[in-house]
Amino acid sequence: MVSGQGLANLAGVRHAASFEAKSEGLTQIEEVANMLKVQTDALADLHLKIKNVQDTAGKIGDFANKIRGIEVELGEAKQAAEQVISTNTGMGEIAQEVANIKAKAAEQQSDLILAKDAVDKLIPTNASITVWCSLAPFSAPARSRRQHHAFL
Repeated sequence: MVSGQGLANLAGVRHAASFEAKSEGLTQIEEVANMLKVQTDALADLHLKIKNVQDTAGKIGDFANKIRGIEVELGEAKQAAEQVISTNTGMGEIAQEVANIKAKAAEQQSDLILAKDAVDKLIPTNASITVWCSLAPFSAPARSRRQHHAFL
């Protein structure tokens, strides 16, 4: 049989083993608590990053809507410009008439250059001035001094 002292020792051993198990359990709980704290911090950081991504996505959506609005306005401006320039509004007809006038002016200038060249071939410039100057005093009617001063 076990003596009283043996039972006390056995109870002490059980108590010591129980204390070690409890101490080891507390250590494990502390480790788990630390891991939970790290995970909680990581989840809070991840939550903040997700919120930032959502905010950025919202801003991108707003920007895309603004771009679509600008595209619509540009399309409307293009249509308005096409209406102003179209032949039905008169601006197109004016542009066509201006083009015709320019073409005719260029043609007339070409004809004038050809005519001038032909005249220059027939009458040299220096000779025509000399002939005109020599004929000028004979062709003008004589004036009296009074008529001459009245004329001036």
